[in-house]
This record gives sequence, C-alpha cells and structure tokens, in this order.
Amino acid sequence: MRQDPIPPAVADRLSTAARRLRAARRNALERVAVEETEWEYAGRTWSWPAGEARTYFHELAPGEREVLDELTAELERLREAGAAAEATASGATSTADVVGVGTGRVAVGIPGSIGGDPRTSDGDAKPTDGTPEPTHGDPLVAKLARYGPSAEMGDGRPQNRRERRIWSAVESHPFLPVLDGDPDGDWIVMPRAEVPPEEPVREEALDRVRRALAPHRDRFHFDELKPENVGAYRGRYWIVDYGRPTGEPLFVDPPGEPEPPEADAAGTPAEDDAEARENRKDRS
Repeated sequence: MRQDPIPPAVADRLSTAARRLRAARRNALERVAVEETEWEYAGRTWSWPAGEARTYFHELAPGEREVLDELTAELERLREAGAAAEATASGATSTADVVGVGTGRVAVGIPGSIGGDPRTSDGDAKPTDGTPEPTHGDPLVAKLARYGPSAEMGDGRPQNRRERRIWSAVESHPFLPVLDGDPDGDWIVMPRAEVPPEEPVREEALDRVRRALAPHRDRFHFDELKPENVGAYRGRYWIVDYGRPTGEPLFVDPPGEPEPPEADAAGTPAEDDAEARENRKDRS
C-alpha cells in the first residue's frame, strides 16, 4: 500500500505539536508534586509522577488539550487553504479532530487527500503499475506520543517506533499500515479506520483479525486484541494498535496450534471422520 510522505507543512506541525504535547503533560505532572510516587499492585512496584492517584494518566492535562485544539485548527486551515497544493482537500469532506486519547498516545484525524491528488493533469487516475492501490484521498490519523517516565507508564514514543518496525517488516494485513512517521517516534500516520467494528459484526471482526494474527505471535501482544483496537478499512478488518511489546503479563491466550488427533488405546492417532470413512471404503 503506497502513500506519498506526509507534506512538510503537515509533518512540521505534527512534530511541533508532539513536542508541545509532551512538555505540557510533564509540566502539569510537576505541578502536582506528590511525595509518594510508587505503589504496590499485583506483586509489582509501579511508579507515576503524580502517585497512585495517577492524575493525568488517562485524562488529558490542561496544556495538552490546548495543544490539540491548536493543531486541529491549523490542520483545518491547511485543508481549506490548500497549503500551496501540499494539503489540498480534493473534494474530501473529513475534518481534523481528536479521535481518541490513550495513556501513551493521542490520535488526531487528518483531513483526506492530504498527500496530494492521485490524478494526472488530464484528470485521469494515475497508473499504479500493478502495485497496491495508493491511499490518496483516504482520511488519515496521526498518533502523537505523550510524555511518560517509561513505555509502560505513559511514554508513547516506543509504541510508535515499534509499530513502524513491525509494519516495515510485515507490510501486510492485518496490521494497519504505517504511512509515515517521525524517526524518534513523536508521531506516526496511518489510514483512518472505523473503530470499533459495529456491534452486529464485532465478534466476527475480532475472530477474523485473531486468525490473521496467528502467524505473528512473536510480534503482537494478544491482550491488545479488543474492539477499540480493531477497525474496518477498505472492506477488511485490521488491528490498529500494535505497539505494545509481546511477553508477560499475558491474560488472553493467542490462537493455538491445531491440536493433534487423539490417540486410541493402542497409541495410534485417531482418524479424521472423513478420512476414516474413506479408509473403510478402501478396506471393503
């Protein structure tokens, strides 16, 4: 799946916003200033600058909201003005908005066609040379990293870097493509999927993604396979969040290997029903 790099005008704004976002959370936590920053839970010692109350761990700090409001306003201005043909709307109706807030990252919707117009000067579609269809015109989402003392406790940069590495290695379904990103992990950009799947098809969507992830046990933490991390994009279901490292603790079992057939009393593997019927025919 091909995509031109995010235009410099947009990339610069994402980088600036990500730096300001991290500084805002850090400054807000410094103002909380509690003495006890560590606590025990589930046999482990946890630490957060604001202590066990975990102030600003899930919710945005006041300064973070201001940064995001300014970023979405700037992206809207780029969409409306065309930004010297770097962020033309090309008929797109999507708008810049905050899609979701996680403990380590904030997802910001970027208006569609921000990477340029996929048509030729005559208005015809550009040839793709048989390669996967480009994502021009699709709405995008940027994941901006928040500040935290560690990847487990709020720092979103390692997650962004990990998703870039996984996509570079796999480049296939069910991992939602990483189209561009900052080398340090301040931000990455993906297509904007519809998250979560609609209720009537939710279980089916999770089952499909779970089966597709079976060959990737060493890359995906299966605790992260949940409705808010699965989305519909171009007629398929994808895992949209795969930045958490694999390993313990793991509370959800990954797809298992096919179980071997049960052995009979003599220790001979039992035959599959269809295979057994066929063998019985051969013996007659």
